Amino acid sequence: MRRPLSIAAVPIGIAVCVNLFFAATDRLPLTGDEPHYLVMADGVLRDRTFDLRSAYAREGETNAIYGSPLPAPHVVIVNHRWGPYHEPGLAMIVALPFAVAGALGSRLALCLMAGLLPWVGYRFLRARLPESIAAWLAVGVATCVPIVFGAAQIYPDLLAGVASLALLIWLVDASLEQATMGRWALFWLAAGLLPWLNAKFLAATAALGIAAFILLLADARRCHRPPALATAGLALVGPLSLAAFHVWAFQTPIGPRGLSEVASPFGRAAMMFLGLHFDQAQGMFWQQPLLLLGVFGLVPFVRRQPALAFAWLLLYAALIVPNSLELARYGGGGPAGRFGWSAAWLWLLPMAAAVEADPGRRERWIVPLVAVALVYQAGLAVRWLPEPGALFPRLEEDLAARNSLFPIPLRPFLPSFYFWDFASYWTYPPNVAAYIATGALIGMGRLGAPGRKPSQGAAFVL
Repeated sequence: MRRPLSIAAVPIGIAVCVNLFFAATDRLPLTGDEPHYLVMADGVLRDRTFDLRSAYAREGETNAIYGSPLPAPHVVIVNHRWGPYHEPGLAMIVALPFAVAGALGSRLALCLMAGLLPWVGYRFLRARLPESIAAWLAVGVATCVPIVFGAAQIYPDLLAGVASLALLIWLVDASLEQATMGRWALFWLAAGLLPWLNAKFLAATAALGIAAFILLLADARRCHRPPALATAGLALVGPLSLAAFHVWAFQTPIGPRGLSEVASPFGRAAMMFLGLHFDQAQGMFWQQPLLLLGVFGLVPFVRRQPALAFAWLLLYAALIVPNSLELARYGGGGPAGRFGWSAAWLWLLPMAAAVEADPGRRERWIVPLVAVALVYQAGLAVRWLPEPGALFPRLEEDLAARNSLFPIPLRPFLPSFYFWDFASYWTYPPNVAAYIATGALIGMGRLGAPGRKPSQGAAFVL
């Protein structure tokens, strides 16, 4: 259990088994945007183009991907060219697995890619905590609904979130005085390619670039700047090539959606933001309560590593705020909570600070805490494994009609952010209780927070 690949094998093995079970029982058909990503993958493979006219015509004749007539194509037609409404990065990633084993191959490939989360998380935690504690935390955090169920969902959010975490951790833990030009080049290229998964991740590219320059300024003694600065321009490869693709397909560099899809008024955007944290179906803290350990560690994190905390907050905002502004409530027909999956894993950093702040007692409370979290996930699975449709949105204000992780009798006591007046959520009693509990958790972390102290391997302490 103390080898990174062994750590990753536990949650990813569960995810693979879950999706093989769904495939064998036909309980989880393609939904929402998923078949359209696969039609795009088919077009890339067979037609070698992003003009999807032939790919949709082929699917209309065979129903090979969706199994029945596909709803309206997700395209924008400009000059007779059928340009994809979704950025093509995810379709290119799953194209080869799709060619080998169809939709199931694509799902399983995405599960394996999600294995980067526990692998990177364990390596990050191991540098700061005893190996056994790091192993328990890495397994516990990754064994949750967004991974064991969500990793196989053909959407870009989880993949972008895991990649963003890995890139930030590389900046924190890299031996930067020895970081080669090749490694910096890979960092800049990877950060720049995030918008190919979805244009909204351009904000994450910018945030990672700012974080890198904060690092270079924060510790001039450790950082060898020329390789980083010489290769920084590679971060523009992704955005510029995506803009060129948009011009080819839609005759505008900003793509078919523009800014109209992120034009939510404050009350609506605030409800989505809070719901992605606290809602009984969409909320990351209900889908993985261990993340609350990161909330507890916020003050120690800020006190010990203020510059890193600033970079962390910038990246977190870049990943969660655009999703809060989207007019498609919580991502429309995609799995519940997916709009929070891109940011959720960043809580690993303050989580590490919370455990570092209590070195004398952590062995006594971390293992029971993770064990309780795993039992909780098993309890949730009893509900969604027989009927995975429970993990998809039913956007109804009525508690009995809406979707939830929990049975109907419990729903009145849990936070809900499905109010379409976009105001009632502020004073809904379970929501108020969630706000107070979160503030109390931050305050408890503050009481025991040590002063500023450099953390091994972290270069962000000013």
